Amino acid sequence: RNEVEDHVKDLKKFFGSQRKEMPGKTKADVLKEIWAELPKWTGKTVPALDEEMLAELAAEPAVIEEEKAALNWGTAEVLYKSEAIDSFGQKYLLGVYENREDAKKAFVAWNKEYETAREDMKDEMQQWGKQAQAMMDADVDAQERIQKALEEARR
Repeated sequence: RNEVEDHVKDLKKFFGSQRKEMPGKTKADVLKEIWAELPKWTGKTVPALDEEMLAELAAEPAVIEEEKAALNWGTAEVLYKSEAIDSFGQKYLLGVYENREDAKKAFVAWNKEYETAREDMKDEMQQWGKQAQAMMDADVDAQERIQKALEEARR
C-alpha cells in the first residue's frame, strides 16, 4: 500500500511540475535547458542542437493553455466526471472536471442542446407525417385499394 501511495505522490509531483507557469518561454528555451542539463546526468557530451529546428520551436509557446487544462487528472486530489445518458441508453462522457460546478455546467449545456435537438426532431417527424398524409390523400387509387383490402379482411 505504501508503495502505491509513494508512486501516486511521484506522479502528482511529475504532473504538477508540468503546470508551472513559464511566461514568455518557448519550446526552444525548454529544449536548450534540457540539453544543458543532459551532460550532467549522462556524463557524456551532447551534440549541438540544429538551428533550423530551434527556429521552428521558438515559434511555439512552452505551455499551451488548452493542453495545460488536460493535466488535471494527474494533479487533482478529486475529479468529477460529467456523464449523460440519452433516452436510448447511450452514455456520453462530457468531461472530467476539478470541481462539481464545472461538471454540472457541462451537463446543463449538453442537456439544453439535447432537448433542442429532440424538439427539432419532433418537428421534423410531424412535417414528414404531414407530407406522407398529403401523398396518401393525393393517391386516390391507393386509397381505394386500401379500402378494398380492409373490407375483405373484415369478412
